[in-house]
Amino acid sequence: METVEEIEIAENAENDNASSVNDSYLIFSIKKKRYALNTTKVQEIMSSAKIHPLPFVPRYIEGVVNCRGLPYTVVNTLIMNGEEDCDIDGSKVLVFKRSDDQFALHISNIEVFFEPEEEDVLSNGVKYKAALVPFFDADSVEERLCIDLDVEED
Repeated sequence: METVEEIEIAENAENDNASSVNDSYLIFSIKKKRYALNTTKVQEIMSSAKIHPLPFVPRYIEGVVNCRGLPYTVVNTLIMNGEEDCDIDGSKVLVFKRSDDQFALHISNIEVFFEPEEEDVLSNGVKYKAALVPFFDADSVEERLCIDLDVEED
């Protein structure tokens, strides 16, 4: 018999990245690094988004983009992570579907929408073309934004 805590842990893991048989994933890249994201977490992909710069924000915040009348903060994770080669060609923006905040990623490319076999979905990523593609951790981006912008969470 499962305890309440075990059930909550199982539900949280299921909600995060676990797969049911029909789950699909977006495989995208930032420079040459690939990431996987469950398509239920994707609001929209903007091919040629106009990013409006903002003053007085950390350098990794490239600005905001208008998505269906709402402003989304555009983040460059290469700058956020302190990488040297941090220029991302093009203006593709991946807008996240989140109930608690509004941010988007500046990305290089959409690789594929992919429906893996159940055994190809692991706790840390998805097997795609004989390689493990790690899940993108949107929560860590949100945490960093909250810290750097001194935002109090509810």
